[in-house]
Amino acid sequence: MKKKLFAILIAFTLLLSLSVPVFAATSQDVTVTATPSFISISNAPASFDYVTVAAGVDEQTSNGYFTVTNPSTVALDISIECNGWSGTSSWTYGAPGEDQAQLKASSGDGGVGGSTGAGAFDINLLNGSGTLLCDAVGTSTNPTWELQLDAPSSFTHGAEQTTTVTITAVAN
Repeated sequence: MKKKLFAILIAFTLLLSLSVPVFAATSQDVTVTATPSFISISNAPASFDYVTVAAGVDEQTSNGYFTVTNPSTVALDISIECNGWSGTSSWTYGAPGEDQAQLKASSGDGGVGGSTGAGAFDINLLNGSGTLLCDAVGTSTNPTWELQLDAPSSFTHGAEQTTTVTITAVAN
């Protein structure tokens, strides 16, 4: 009797499970996002004054003196250049000589092809042409950099000299 009752109970359970309707989704939501390839940098501080320089003496900022703030959404390559010297009697831009001087830069965030490290001053700034300073800078990285003046070997005048250093970011 118990076996029959058990068999009837199993049969009834199977019958009920077959008659239960199956519910399926007839629609599905898909979330779509898009992040723009946004490139933006700023630099601080915006200026530096070597004050008075001596002939033949290289003057430097401290390591990490400048900071590039990077809110970009893509990895960046940052290049650096200057626009030569200006003043009432301008120096010539180039390797140190009489009334001739150049700038060098470095960064602890150089990467492959960029600077080899903070304080290395291994990137020669070119007059009017960018040179890679920092390679493949990540989206949440704010690289620092520093600058060195290779002063003239001698002076023929005492006119103040000025140049503008430009950093430029492009997608890596």
